[in-house]
Amino acid sequence: MQRVANMIAGVQYEEELYAERLRRTTQDARLAAGTTQWTDKLNDGVRIKLNLAWNDLIEHVAFRTYWDQLDEYIAHRTLRSIGVTVRPSDMEPGTRGVTNEQLLSLLEVEHEALKEVSAQAAAAPPYPGAQPPWVQKPLTAPEDFRSQVNQVLEAHIVAFYLHDNSRLVEVESHEMHDAVVAPTLYLLHSQPRFAAAETAYQNALAEIRRRDPGDAVTDAATALQEALTALGCTGGALGDLLKSAKNKGLVKGNDTPLTEAIGKTVDWVAAKRNQGEAHKGDPDINMSDAWMMVHVVGALIIRLAEQNGVQ
Repeated sequence: MQRVANMIAGVQYEEELYAERLRRTTQDARLAAGTTQWTDKLNDGVRIKLNLAWNDLIEHVAFRTYWDQLDEYIAHRTLRSIGVTVRPSDMEPGTRGVTNEQLLSLLEVEHEALKEVSAQAAAAPPYPGAQPPWVQKPLTAPEDFRSQVNQVLEAHIVAFYLHDNSRLVEVESHEMHDAVVAPTLYLLHSQPRFAAAETAYQNALAEIRRRDPGDAVTDAATALQEALTALGCTGGALGDLLKSAKNKGLVKGNDTPLTEAIGKTVDWVAAKRNQGEAHKGDPDINMSDAWMMVHVVGALIIRLAEQNGVQ
């Protein structure tokens, strides 16, 4: 307890009040000791903060003209996608009949709705005269909301990250996610030529959420193939594309062990699939294998893109 008190005495989490500083530093100590883990559940404290993030944003004067539109978009989108109408007010603790998965879906659709409003605001006629600060609020709303959501999720070690494409990405290691997964998604999403690679990479992350490591490995390999193709490499299979990348100077000699390991992993999964063994229950292909492949492929895609001058 004294150790925690000493940490609180420092500058860490100094913007928070005492109870939150204590909770965060205690949580950090437990994570380091392995006595607590990341969660996929939104507890009452998380729900309160997420609800406030939404309400603080849309109650701004600039959003009054969009209230009905936001409500209608969210209601229709949730009903058509998950078969249940979920509204922002359902994030309040104590709401009955709303599941954790539906609340996570709500975060995605709230961000989608804000992007719709932002697009409309950007297309509106210019404001006459000097533009007041509140006019900018709808334009920055999607990123403002996403930033606040991710801060809350990280603060409460909820293992999700809201991407700017309005999709929650599962986070197994937040440090690895910040270093590899998030930059990979940003790179792929920001470059139209990487659209196919982004789709495959997102599929790999979705398979991890579904606890299907075999499919996750396969989709990660597809993402690498599509990225190599977008970078001008040629070949019908991953091995051929990697050889092409080496000939183009994108892959160096000291990269060979890494690229060979990726190729062998993909071939191994393919062989097991041909034998009818690569399924969710296969003990030889586990979630650690899948996460390793997703992170390694992501890091390699970023490296290849940087060497090709992609920013």
